[in-house]
Amino acid sequence: MGADKLCIKRRQFLTCGAAAISLLSIIGGRPTEAFGQALPTKPLDPAMPLAQALGYAHDATKVDTTKYPKRQGPEGAKQFCSNCALYTQGGIKLAGQEGEWGKCSLFTDGLVNAKGWCNSWVLKPA
Repeated sequence: MGADKLCIKRRQFLTCGAAAISLLSIIGGRPTEAFGQALPTKPLDPAMPLAQALGYAHDATKVDTTKYPKRQGPEGAKQFCSNCALYTQGGIKLAGQEGEWGKCSLFTDGLVNAKGWCNSWVLKPA
């Protein structure tokens, strides 16, 4: 087997790593809630390294679909934080911010927009 077949692209590694972290969070409980820490009261900063690595945007319609082809086409157009398995505690209103916000299992430093999107999007089970 050639070395090129064993290489994992950085983007694939980040996506798989984020998915693994979120899965562990779901299976093992959410540590921030377990220790009684308060929910963040501000929007997630899209400039944060993890948010940038996952292509997070507060407005899913503004995602660069050439960079993130997962968001392309009719199926991609249906992907929003609000219908992602990682989105919890939705329906939060933030002062000075439009729309609804919620907690994401991946991001602990802020709330994500219900109409947002990132490359770790996974369909919420029915």
